[in-house]
Amino acid sequence: GVHTVYGIDSSPVAYTETDATGKVIKAWVYVGMRRGGSSYYALNVTNPDSPTLMWSINPSTEGFSDLGQTWSEPIVTKIVGYEKPVLIFGGGYDTSFDATPSSSPAGRAVYIVDAEKGTLIHSFGGSTSGATVLSGIQDSIPNSVAVLDSNNDGYTDRIYATDVGGNVWRMDLPSA
Repeated sequence: GVHTVYGIDSSPVAYTETDATGKVIKAWVYVGMRRGGSSYYALNVTNPDSPTLMWSINPSTEGFSDLGQTWSEPIVTKIVGYEKPVLIFGGGYDTSFDATPSSSPAGRAVYIVDAEKGTLIHSFGGSTSGATVLSGIQDSIPNSVAVLDSNNDGYTDRIYATDVGGNVWRMDLPSA
């Protein structure tokens, strides 16, 4: 048989900040692994000739035990009560869906993470302690989520996600 080797085969996502003159003062890149694995990586590319690894997340990182294969391209945004940029991404894909789905698959979550430090701010869905439970969730959320600023104040206040079972989930974030 043919053996396929996967590496990091997800699309990278960039975040930049500029000063008053338009000069880039922060340039960060985030990437998941898709079929290559269950990690996210953040690179500081502010100095393009000398990029550095800012952080990585995988299922053994505290708070991420429900993380599946990292298919979701992270969304960079801001949320109320947190002045720094955050990443929001789906919990990932569980390869059991390729054949016979597990009764408790990985990836049944949505994560909000500090974009600079990679620390968990909040999660929805899974069994992780401190998570806001998505009652009845049975299937992985492998894809990117949609974020909405419903009152046009510059902060994401609603997240929409779909799972491999065909469900659409709405998560409301606290407002001011």
